[in-house]
Amino acid sequence: MTVSSRIPLQRQSRRRSVALCCLAILAGCAHAAKRKGADYYGILGIAENADAPAIKKAYRAKSLEFHPDKCELDKDICQAKFIEVSTAYEVLSDPEKRKIYNKHGEEGLKEGGGDGGQSGEQAKAMFRQFFGREPDGNVRIVNRGGHMTFMEEGEPGPKANIYDNTNVTELTSDVYKSHINERDEPWVIMFYKPNDDESVSVKPDFVQFANTFRDFLKVASVNCREQRDTCASASISEFPALRWFPEDKGSPPEVFDLGTINTKNLGKWANGMMPDYATVLEDKRSVRKWLDDASGPAVVLFTDKSSTPPMWKALSREFKNRASLAIVLRCDKTGVFKTPVQREYDVRIPGVLRLDPLEEVGKIAEKFDFQMKKDVIHLWIMKTIAIRKQSGPQATFKEWSRDRYEDGDCGPGDSQICFLWFKAGKDAKVEEATRQLAHKYRTDPIKLMWVNVELSPQVLEAFNLEHSDASDFFVAFRPKRQRFKVHEGELNFAELDSFVDGVLSGGPMTSRLKQPRIEL
Repeated sequence: MTVSSRIPLQRQSRRRSVALCCLAILAGCAHAAKRKGADYYGILGIAENADAPAIKKAYRAKSLEFHPDKCELDKDICQAKFIEVSTAYEVLSDPEKRKIYNKHGEEGLKEGGGDGGQSGEQAKAMFRQFFGREPDGNVRIVNRGGHMTFMEEGEPGPKANIYDNTNVTELTSDVYKSHINERDEPWVIMFYKPNDDESVSVKPDFVQFANTFRDFLKVASVNCREQRDTCASASISEFPALRWFPEDKGSPPEVFDLGTINTKNLGKWANGMMPDYATVLEDKRSVRKWLDDASGPAVVLFTDKSSTPPMWKALSREFKNRASLAIVLRCDKTGVFKTPVQREYDVRIPGVLRLDPLEEVGKIAEKFDFQMKKDVIHLWIMKTIAIRKQSGPQATFKEWSRDRYEDGDCGPGDSQICFLWFKAGKDAKVEEATRQLAHKYRTDPIKLMWVNVELSPQVLEAFNLEHSDASDFFVAFRPKRQRFKVHEGELNFAELDSFVDGVLSGGPMTSRLKQPRIEL
């Protein structure tokens, strides 16, 4: 067959395709003409054979066009158009609803008669998207004056706050955003509705809880009839709802999980949720380690309680990184069955002491002799912080433990000069000399450590001292170079001071460790 003979056949094929398309369009038009009510395809501006992505794309463009932030038409017209677009998308994006609509039109979708309005979750979703807030109660979409519009039905019953004039802080949406979303301290929040019987019934217990814990943490409430958006953003759907918001604003809230909301359960739950930064002291060794690590004033509570009280937890959080708080639990008030740490100190139970890290265990720097109230103790600790700042930095010999060594203190990679006191037993004169030494060199870039060689005799072997007749030693040590120098002479302040000064002035260290790592 020649080229000229094929041309008519191609033209005939194209004519048949055009004819079929026209028939399809006419058929679609016929279906549209049969359907009664709104033309959802026309509202979205799409063909009847449009697929799901095309429907979604058209909906996004149209809903943005009639959104109140963009629409330049009359407010009522914008609202009506937005409802039309949202309704069209809700139907055409659902395969079952679209099938019914294609066959029977808008009338086929109605359940019952009435005024043709809509209600339910779909209407609420449209309302939220259009107004950007939660509706008051149920929402209906009704025809008023020829335009579709939203109608909030409102909930029955009271709307007013129920925690005004109590120690519970009522939060508005603005305060919630600034204080809760940007929080740096824990909050307990009751979400409630004043027209909900259970919300009202737990009020006395929650108020009593707030009276007890108001000095220890923030206690607040949110009226979900007035602050609907806040409750929706917090995913609150049942009432009353109790949440713990931790001090880390990035952490999600915790849900109350102790059953009945009463004063006892509230106190137990809150105490368990409160962060505790106080160090528990059980023996002399733990006291010494805590004092060595202390940052700021060292303050300890002696109590007969078996766990840290809420007041002390709150203070430990408030003074985190400014003071070092510790606690001695299960103390005996009668003084007959004292705990190991209680036996070291002359203290009444409950009692608060300030200890001096430069002093030996058992020495008291100051007793707290006022009312055991949080605000009073807070002011007392603030005073000790201020006094400490005026007196300048403090220093002490810290225990050279395995943990410190593994963390790098006087370890193989440490480039600082370390002065090590190898002690055996207790020698008051040497301890006084080392306290004076620590105070004098408190601003120098050196490390002062001690280790009990009776418990760690292998340390003496590492420094070639295992055969020496002396009991205590003072050693200058350059860990990174594995070089050291042993002080020869009396362990008094004058001679130790001269030894340290000589090393810092460039005195050589000629001895070398037996092995690169030291077992502590």
